[in-house]
Amino acid sequence: MLYFDKQPSGGSPERIFSSINEKNAQKLQPQLGDPLLKREKSLIEELFAFDGPPDATVSIGGEEYYYFSGEGYLGLQAHPEVLASTCEAVLHYGTSSGSFRRRYTPVPILEVQRQAAEIFETPRALYCGSEADALGSLLESVIDSYDLVLVDEHCCDASVAVIRRALTRSAARLVSFKHRDPDDLKRVLVRKTKKRYKRPLVITDGLFNVTGEIAPIPEYYEILSAYPGAALLVDDADGFGVLGGKGRGSLEYFGYDMSRVNHTPQDHQSDPTYGADGFSYNDAFAPDEFPRENLYGSEEPWNETDEDGTEEFRHGETGGESAADPIDDFIFLRRDASAEELKKPLPITTYLISSLGRAIGGFGALIPGSTSFVDRIQDLPRFQFSLYPPTPLAAATLKGLQLSFYRDDIRHKLWNNVYYFKSELKKMGFAVQENMAPIVSLGIGSDQNMRRIQHAMIKEQVLVSFLSKINTRHPEGNLRAALFASHERVMLNIFLDTLQRLI
Repeated sequence: MLYFDKQPSGGSPERIFSSINEKNAQKLQPQLGDPLLKREKSLIEELFAFDGPPDATVSIGGEEYYYFSGEGYLGLQAHPEVLASTCEAVLHYGTSSGSFRRRYTPVPILEVQRQAAEIFETPRALYCGSEADALGSLLESVIDSYDLVLVDEHCCDASVAVIRRALTRSAARLVSFKHRDPDDLKRVLVRKTKKRYKRPLVITDGLFNVTGEIAPIPEYYEILSAYPGAALLVDDADGFGVLGGKGRGSLEYFGYDMSRVNHTPQDHQSDPTYGADGFSYNDAFAPDEFPRENLYGSEEPWNETDEDGTEEFRHGETGGESAADPIDDFIFLRRDASAEELKKPLPITTYLISSLGRAIGGFGALIPGSTSFVDRIQDLPRFQFSLYPPTPLAAATLKGLQLSFYRDDIRHKLWNNVYYFKSELKKMGFAVQENMAPIVSLGIGSDQNMRRIQHAMIKEQVLVSFLSKINTRHPEGNLRAALFASHERVMLNIFLDTLQRLI
């Protein structure tokens, strides 16, 4: 067992794991044209109460639905190994860490931090209880270095609220720029930096949760490089685990060296440690009993043949020996090189946070970075007396990280689903984002029409989200479909067939 050196008191976990495996073994086997048992009662419109975990299918009121909503893109929140790790940790560690930070820390939390640092190739990583906690703490530690903060107008309201709160103790000015518009960012910067403001910080999502769009990070870098002391903060909550050749997020997607994130010039001047004789606090626990596998698989992605000969996306004419598989455009952004070959240094100071709940199916968020950068955040009063994430959820997150980054098959299954799904939507005439983001945003007429489609799909027992008037890009709202690695091809076809009949 992962966490035991002796049998825990209070009961045998084997019985629990056996029950979990039995339930997970009862997988739905749909067939196109054979819908699930139809509901006899009226359509539930206001509230759905899941009877089980959110996955490719969900149980509601004793009936099964195909689930294309929410998050959990790698499908690990219901994975048997993740659930088993959670149960083991509950029996061994209890339900809470029961400790302030920098005091006494359960092993699973320290292991999340160690393995996250290994994934990002940074010296350290900090495990936070939520995305808001990570963003707020990072901003609090660096905001005094900047006098102008520019935020993409489509960053989520929760993030903007955290940013506003962080600025209450700062003299920095907060302004917005048009969504994914480098020209507008440049215009705002030129206007605001003419006289008073000199040190800008730009904040953007890496992958936008509502639309599946990826921020034009290289263009932002080019603009900000003209301003000494400028910085970029990427909230990569949805990108971590799904974007980039190895799934490390939007910066890897564009080929940047992620080992330099959250690394400021002051990091060269000091590297504080904790404990006696320079003994680093994070080295206090590095148990050898945890499995240490090769971090990434050796197989090249997309080496399997598409099972039904789906037409592929093509960006212009290709042919001859120089032609590359167009699916490389999904993974690496470029045709002629892998993400590792494109690796390039970060041109300006870059801050990064990543979520462990969006793709990984775990809990909390990460701040990777240099040793002194992480230590400065841990020295903040808000961190000194804050609780760690619950230990069982840390154990689940740890297993999710291992399944996501020690193996390639789950992420490749997701990418295959995304590629196939977007290809079929393009055949149907929809304009889709040609990237590997597992989020599809569809604008189909008025909000009344999209509500009609959503309700009709619910009657067909296919769940898709309708988001009303989310932003200026979609004033009528949009239908948002989320794809999981656990979706089978026949489930995707059921969604596509149902949508085709309703539009």
